[in-house]
Amino acid sequence: MTQADGSHGGGLTSLRHGSTDSKAVEAYYDDWAATYDKTLADWRYQAPAEAAERLAGLLEDGALMLDVGCGTGLFGKAMRKARTVNLTGIDISSASLDLAEREGVYNRLDRVDLQATPLPFETNAMDAAASIGVMTYIEDPYALLADLARIVRAGGPIYFTQRDDMWAHKDFDAILARLAERSITDPAAVSEPRPYLPANEEFGDEVMVRHVLLTVR
Repeated sequence: MTQADGSHGGGLTSLRHGSTDSKAVEAYYDDWAATYDKTLADWRYQAPAEAAERLAGLLEDGALMLDVGCGTGLFGKAMRKARTVNLTGIDISSASLDLAEREGVYNRLDRVDLQATPLPFETNAMDAAASIGVMTYIEDPYALLADLARIVRAGGPIYFTQRDDMWAHKDFDAILARLAERSITDPAAVSEPRPYLPANEEFGDEVMVRHVLLTVR
């Protein structure tokens, strides 16, 4: 059941505050899955469509793409409209994955705990990766991004979003600098803060989002 403040069951009590507890996140999104797409549309969530539009120009048809934290498939649907790609989606919420499967845009879907790196993919297995609206829930973003750079072939893009209010809190400038200094990725292209959930009363114009493009070395 969705509560008036946008919170759900399962030990995660606020969408804005988030959690890095995998079990809490799983329960939260399992509970929300049935109404998730409609709620996000009502809140005017545009990040998946914006990410897909940017990535479409960087990929060839048939590219192998990993959707990290795919949820119900919002990014997958947007990506398939923008470019014919071969999509693998991973998420911790089984209920969300069930709904994503019904969309028919993924070639493969797996339940995976994103906190547990390395992820279960071979090195250089993908041409690209995207993780939209997920980093708030990741305990160690550096570990996840470095592992995605292992999974994505050299020269391939990794695209992710992160809320602007969490940027300094999790020191994303340092994370991106570390990836570049260790020759894991090229220096990141980071957008200015953009609207995130403009029609959500808890977020409104106060919480913005940054879009980040990395290129694997």
